[in-house]
Amino acid sequence: MKKLLFISIFMTSLFSYSQDLTVNDIPISELDAQYIRVNAEVKLLRPFRASVFLDWGQISRIKEVSKGWVLDENGKKFAFNGIMGAVNLLIENGYTIDHVYYNGNSESVNYIMKKID
Repeated sequence: MKKLLFISIFMTSLFSYSQDLTVNDIPISELDAQYIRVNAEVKLLRPFRASVFLDWGQISRIKEVSKGWVLDENGKKFAFNGIMGAVNLLIENGYTIDHVYYNGNSESVNYIMKKID
């Protein structure tokens, strides 16, 4: 019974936060891009908490870099429980993993997500 209660609370929280998250003031569920690059910033002392950056070509100047962060309903960087939380969120919103690559070190992994037609 406890497991069922835990699973139902977890699933409710998973679906409720996906509705409130935005990137560049666009809800995650309304992103209109064929490909999205997912990258995460992980802090040394909190390896399972990740601020996630999404790039689909919306940034044209260096001063617009902040437009790529996933934000919560208060406009603050949303901390996922690791990069796979963001990958799973995009999968729930119609994307699939197309390619995975590393930026020189094992701490910086990028997922290229492709929209399913």
